[in-house]
Amino acid sequence: MELPASVQKILIRLRAHGEEAFAVGGCVRDFLLGRTPADWDVTTSARPEVILSIFADRRVLPTGIRHGTVTVWAED
Repeated sequence: MELPASVQKILIRLRAHGEEAFAVGGCVRDFLLGRTPADWDVTTSARPEVILSIFADRRVLPTGIRHGTVTVWAED
């Protein structure tokens, strides 16, 4: 599965900090169905506060931080 460079950079940064990270959800489904994903979801072993720290230099929104959801905007 070919990921956009911006998503690859997010995965690489998470992994460089010792976290596991994988593309999941609708983007995987869309890929398998031959569609272009509208957005990309990533699951990671990083806790929300760690994600906020790792991506402190990026636009990040604690979407549902109580539930462990953080949005990191991809950069092109």
